[in-house]
Amino acid sequence: MSLGREKEKEIRIDDVSMVFGRKGREVTALSSVSFDIYRSEFVSLLGPSGCGKSTLLRLLADLLQPTSGRITIGEEVPREVRLKRKYGIVFQSPTLFEWRTVKDNIELPMEVLGLKKSEYSAISNRLIDMVGLTKFKDHYPWQLSGGMQQRVAIARALSLDPPILLMDEPFSALDEFTKEKLQLDLLDIQKQTNKTIVFVTHSIPEAVFLSDRVVIMSAHPGRVHSILEMEREEGSYEQIRNSGRFHEMTAKVRECFQLSKQQLHA
Repeated sequence: MSLGREKEKEIRIDDVSMVFGRKGREVTALSSVSFDIYRSEFVSLLGPSGCGKSTLLRLLADLLQPTSGRITIGEEVPREVRLKRKYGIVFQSPTLFEWRTVKDNIELPMEVLGLKKSEYSAISNRLIDMVGLTKFKDHYPWQLSGGMQQRVAIARALSLDPPILLMDEPFSALDEFTKEKLQLDLLDIQKQTNKTIVFVTHSIPEAVFLSDRVVIMSAHPGRVHSILEMEREEGSYEQIRNSGRFHEMTAKVRECFQLSKQQLHA
């Protein structure tokens, strides 16, 4: 993705800080964090444990309120975006309802919104097909593998067609083969939907493979250490991961990541 002047800024994070605890026992999770995210961009947040990656994602989702600073999404604050259901969110755990089928889990947000079954059945069928679960639409979560469950969670997050998808280490608990397959699936979904994706990860290769840009954060307090633009390549997973360009970008991100960790111990 080219980040030229024609690209529209969708998310603006302006001097955001987040402090937990009471006076005398405060913990600063984020300190003066500022950067922008463009429409239809895939941005990964990468950094050591305690750097505030997940905290920042929760601020974007209006699950937390910043101690200071401002977040705007379009012309709106996160509270307005949440109430208008303009984002979908996927966590590390799929958090599916065991008594609902794949199709029923995906339809839940539309059901809660009060839409008629006739209005959303076709939507859920399209999403089920998109994530490759057509043969399993009547299965229950306990009948699915971890990767399949996470596909259901992604489809559910897309059910109301939000412009933004927030993802908090969604593949970290999966085996490598499943993780690689879902990474490819996610890129395919973004191509089909043009969603803006903010993705939290602790995996350098994953961030390089998926992202238009990688935001590397340092910890205690969480700050933006560096922002690196990636260059996505075409080809199979193996071709991309074995390319010289991929290894070059991975080495560059790893170097910045190590520098961010040195700041932690300085």
